[in-house]
Amino acid sequence: MKKLFILLFVIGFILCTPKPQTDNTIFVDLDKPEKASLFDYFRSIELIPLETSSNVLIKGITKMIVHEDKYYALDKPLCLIFVFDKAGKFLFKIGTKGPGPREYAFIQDFNINPFSGNMEILEPYGRIHTYDLSGNFIETRRIAYPGFRVAHSLAALDSTTYVSQSIFAPKKILYFNLDEQKLLHEEYEEDMSIGSYANNPYQYQKDWFFFWPFHPVVYKMGKERLEVAFRFDFGKYTKDGRTAILSKESERNFAKRTEEMFDQYSYMIQAVRHNNKYIFASLLWKDEDHKANIIYDRSTGKSKYILDFDEKVWFNSYRGEEIIITDEYALMPIQWVDLEKRITKEMLDDKQKAILEKLLQADTEQNPILIKYWFK
Repeated sequence: MKKLFILLFVIGFILCTPKPQTDNTIFVDLDKPEKASLFDYFRSIELIPLETSSNVLIKGITKMIVHEDKYYALDKPLCLIFVFDKAGKFLFKIGTKGPGPREYAFIQDFNINPFSGNMEILEPYGRIHTYDLSGNFIETRRIAYPGFRVAHSLAALDSTTYVSQSIFAPKKILYFNLDEQKLLHEEYEEDMSIGSYANNPYQYQKDWFFFWPFHPVVYKMGKERLEVAFRFDFGKYTKDGRTAILSKESERNFAKRTEEMFDQYSYMIQAVRHNNKYIFASLLWKDEDHKANIIYDRSTGKSKYILDFDEKVWFNSYRGEEIIITDEYALMPIQWVDLEKRITKEMLDDKQKAILEKLLQADTEQNPILIKYWFK
């Protein structure tokens, strides 16, 4: 009897003890939100308004790259890349939309190739337009390996090897050699219906990372295949997130499809970024109106699930904004109309308060504003 009591005590202790964090597993209790201030992580906040003029009007920034003290901002609706200096002053535009040579119909993605030092603009049906960083056209190349269908993102792993994401292919991640026009490897299979929620891969330092909204694993794009970088463990809510049972109505109605997806998965991971100190994720929880943040501290091995920061402002990606994380700062372009949802005067020093006041007093809509959060 005594042995049975000891056994039951040990089992109960194990079940009640919180799971320890491991090197690549982040445990998050979605039933227990915690309190946090943005200033637990950041020492100061800087506003960088992107210049607004009759010749420089941005509809929306869908991707941004920071390179050599310049901001390269993709405006997908206008099919242009706007270039600004570090203070937000407009410098020039890159690209020309049109049907002719040296022109493109649409920009799906763009990157700065670290091996050539040039900018590569991707059209989804297989054309890569190369420019130098001053905006001068260099060449157009085609992705034309046998069986190629469509590419929704593009990243160079070396001078000839690229990896792309294809939402409409059965396997979503495709490695190919551009010079030899050869498919090298493909993986990550999931239902086509889930693909419409996809996010573009993100870059940290020299590596590329990939995640899918309902699948709790973040992968590093290795030289030959995907490698697990880290995974989220949401306890009883954790699911593989690669298949879904959807109604016929959801095929025609995206809102209905989203509702059915939340019924099956509870959460949707909207953004993940990391640096040497933290892993950040933004989450939609149970429906599109409930927004949350996850911040994992690498030094303590602990994560926080945060519904509202003490400052009562939005942080992270809630309208599909691009977020950039480096070891020094986090950077987000936000719409002028969302400014008061993102920042308050109390969060700023006197210089930044004056910039905020000027922006709030503008009588016409301004170009996006970059919010730069400097890490402690």
